[in-house]
Amino acid sequence: MRLIVRVRDKSVVNELRRFGKVLYISELINVVGLDTKTKDADKIREIEGVTDVRESSKGVIAV
Repeated sequence: MRLIVRVRDKSVVNELRRFGKVLYISELINVVGLDTKTKDADKIREIEGVTDVRESSKGVIAV
């Protein structure tokens, strides 16, 4: 399961590494891409410093 995790600051990244593979760390905003197991999503939400967790999806550009 791929998650987009919004964090208060990037010091939380080491904690997130316990739950899966960090795919990317945004340089512009406090967002981390994480590949993890479905069962760990609730545990990630409970980490202090994590403000939002949602499943990654592909967007469609409307022209």
